[in-house]
Amino acid sequence: MCTSRRLKLIKAFTFLASIMIANALPYENEYGPEYGEEWIMFLDDNGNTHTLNFSVMPVDSRGLLFGKVYFHLYTRRNNVSELLVLPENNEQISSEYFDATKSLKLLTHGWLSSSDSEWLQYIKNSLLQRDDFNVIAVDWREISRNKIYPWPAFSTRYVGKQIAKLLQALRNSYRVDSKSIHLIGHSLGAHVMGYAGMFHEGNISRITGLDPALPLFEIPQLGPDFRLEKSDADFVDIIHTCGGIYGYRRSHGHADFYPNDGRPKQPGCDGIQPIIEGCSHGRSTEFYGESITSKISFNAYPCDSWRNYEKGECKEDPTLMGHDASAARHGDFYLYTNDEKPYAKAEK
Repeated sequence: MCTSRRLKLIKAFTFLASIMIANALPYENEYGPEYGEEWIMFLDDNGNTHTLNFSVMPVDSRGLLFGKVYFHLYTRRNNVSELLVLPENNEQISSEYFDATKSLKLLTHGWLSSSDSEWLQYIKNSLLQRDDFNVIAVDWREISRNKIYPWPAFSTRYVGKQIAKLLQALRNSYRVDSKSIHLIGHSLGAHVMGYAGMFHEGNISRITGLDPALPLFEIPQLGPDFRLEKSDADFVDIIHTCGGIYGYRRSHGHADFYPNDGRPKQPGCDGIQPIIEGCSHGRSTEFYGESITSKISFNAYPCDSWRNYEKGECKEDPTLMGHDASAARHGDFYLYTNDEKPYAKAEK
């Protein structure tokens, strides 16, 4: 596609996304009519605020440059991560700590973030506390930290391919069973994992999307090959917490969970508008992290809508949201949470 046509598409997609954001705000817009139409405040995984200006786009496509993707392996045997080097030409990969008899968990971050983010380290540590897993933190910061959002968004496909190559190398070297693989991604990272599942040879067991990114994915409504969706794994579960703003609103997994209606503002997320939205976007990672080791379960109930759930019409047949979600349960599920840790509500 020529440069001018690509830029026109980017501008059109971004404009449509901005209109959707402006119309979807479920609370008072503090920044005036331009907010959501020309710009938006974005809170990254590390709590830093950025201005995303939709009205200023690059004059050419030279900013779309791929960086390196790093794979950090953690196990109970190594306190410091082991850097896995992706081989060329499907050669074998060597690791001092990888154990093919253990299940494999891969985690990745979203825009303007890295594998050093607090939430990712929290989930990594919780997983290793729960069981002796192989945990790989996928770091694509050289790409994700480009502040012009469309470039990292359009690069998720490339990062997903790199993950698929890693999985193939592990399969060649250690005969890793695809049924032992679980991919977990937040925001743009959720779509990265969708691409990894799509490009992987054989069905991956599970992909968990933590508030998958909305801009340029839900508006415009891209086809299933361009976002996380059901066919990317045997079981795809989604936790929605900032739906309609930063996160995908529509159901696109086998099981879609909507704590507190899956929208901002999530309970306990107070302050100025970007704090509310950023906090809500990050709640998905906190809910999932807590679910790994908590003795209190996130019980979610099947229901046709949040309104019906609020009316008390859906009180039967709950399932678990988070780490122990059942692959046998499909549909939309709703629940309330607390406004601080522990987030899971103990049921009487």
